[in-house]
Amino acid sequence: MIRFNIFMLLVILCIFSCTGSLEEIDYDKISVSWTRAVETTSWSGRISPTSVIFDNKIWILGGYDGSNMKNDVWYSEDGINWSQATASAEWGARYEHTSVVFNNRMWVLGGGFHDSLKNDVWYSDNGINWTQATASASWGIRRDQSSVVFDNKIWVMGGWNGDRLNDVWYSDDGITWLQATSAANWTGRNDHLSVVFNNKMWIIGGYDDSLINDVWYSDNGINWIRATSSAQWTPRDRHSVAVYNNRIWMMGGLNGNISTQYNDVWYSADGTKWIQAETASSWSVRHSHVSQVFDNKIWLIGGLDEYAGTYKSDIWYLISK
Repeated sequence: MIRFNIFMLLVILCIFSCTGSLEEIDYDKISVSWTRAVETTSWSGRISPTSVIFDNKIWILGGYDGSNMKNDVWYSEDGINWSQATASAEWGARYEHTSVVFNNRMWVLGGGFHDSLKNDVWYSDNGINWTQATASASWGIRRDQSSVVFDNKIWVMGGWNGDRLNDVWYSDDGITWLQATSAANWTGRNDHLSVVFNNKMWIIGGYDDSLINDVWYSDNGINWIRATSSAQWTPRDRHSVAVYNNRIWMMGGLNGNISTQYNDVWYSADGTKWIQAETASSWSVRHSHVSQVFDNKIWLIGGLDEYAGTYKSDIWYLISK
């Protein structure tokens, strides 16, 4: 019997080591439950606003409400009660722009609509008064790009200007922009998302004439390494991402067809292996929403449910280990 048990133990160990089953077992499988903070906020339901965390508040900037592009600015100290900083910011109505926090200011970059794309850059230290850093940044007009702050610089990556782009630009003052590369290893794309994680910039999914689910990273903006060509989640764009509890989180999105929207939640500790969170309760399917980490929670805000034709202003949060 002892000899048999030793034999069985060796077989089990061999299964793990020889077949890679350790990679297939989700020892860190996370169950999450979302709480709705508010069903309808003071600001109108919308898609493709931007959101930042600044001055210990969540901010919402611009977007599109189904009828009009917006240039209003809203903030909240708790995710529930919202106040309007301005109904009409100087940077003008737009959506599909990007925003970051840099040098103790909020910044708005590019965006617009098909026939009114922009490459201007604006900043504010209070959300009310905005100053134009440049009317015409070197990276040219575009929308659906991604932006992060990394290595004490603002970065702009990819987007759409009539063509899908894979250039990478950076600035240490928001005024003068330098090109890190005119053609990164990843394909030209729009509606992708970016984060900073493990001291690297990451590009996640998007649209490059087809929906994609690849993931790339770089520590200098010039040389990019592919973490995976096909993440475990379905190819998509207009999703949201956040960095929370030492993982990248990816949520919701669209596969280019309104018949397939998502409200799934995935996370990764390395950008290569993605695990689907077990979700006990959740928000409805949507795309073009935003996510932020605030008060030790992931917050998911707004978006569009194409099924219902509903531009949303609901707000949800989760707390996870």
